[in-house]
Amino acid sequence: MDIDGLLAGVERRARLHGRRESLRVVSGVVGALADVLPARSLELLAPHLHGEIREQMDGRVRVETPATCRAFLGRVASVLYVDEPDNAFLARVVLEHLNASLRVISPAAFAHLVAPDLRPLLRSGRPPVATRAAARPAALTAKVRMPAVAPAQLA
Repeated sequence: MDIDGLLAGVERRARLHGRRESLRVVSGVVGALADVLPARSLELLAPHLHGEIREQMDGRVRVETPATCRAFLGRVASVLYVDEPDNAFLARVVLEHLNASLRVISPAAFAHLVAPDLRPLLRSGRPPVATRAAARPAALTAKVRMPAVAPAQLA
């Protein structure tokens, strides 16, 4: 994980004022995410985070929070001391950059463990799942072979 690229991307996209503020925001959002996810999920995610982010999270008290979008955003607001619309924006920017920079496991991998209203936020920055294109009827009928001779009609 490239910490400088992550912090520079968050700083630029969220219009923050430097590396320390970016690190504070990233650590705050990851900490709020740790309060929402089960403890085992955080154990799986922590080794993939950079040491600076883990250091910021060491010693913080885990506050059990319901795994809903409103509870998560409320936790982000209380940890970062920001207003209502800013907490959603900062959370989306951080999760977007974490999902893009963490290759093995990212917050998007734990989206199935939270409420449906929080899943799109955890999956932000990930490309949508590719689905097969629906088969066109013309393409199917073009491959069907019609018999040259019509069967005899029964009387």
